[in-house]
Amino acid sequence: MNKKLVVITHMKIRIPFRSLSMACGVLLACYLAAFVWRFEIFSVPVRNSEHGCLGPVIRGDSHSVDIGKVYYYEGMDISLYRTFRPLCSVWLRVMGF
Repeated sequence: MNKKLVVITHMKIRIPFRSLSMACGVLLACYLAAFVWRFEIFSVPVRNSEHGCLGPVIRGDSHSVDIGKVYYYEGMDISLYRTFRPLCSVWLRVMGF
């Protein structure tokens, strides 16, 4: 009887945990997809004199200027780089910066 109660309690805990982990996985996958959608991940990094290396080039951005081995970001709004800061920093480490 006691063993049956433990199994039922374990199942009650397991179902919400599985739902929560699936929701977190879907959210993480959407965040990664949005990063790939907004940035050109096979480009060279973007630098700014005030903030340093920011990450990859934003698709369709007119504020990034090619200055050789890197791009220079002339814009004032870096909110997209702040939104994707964790993935941009991982991308910079993978690229060797």
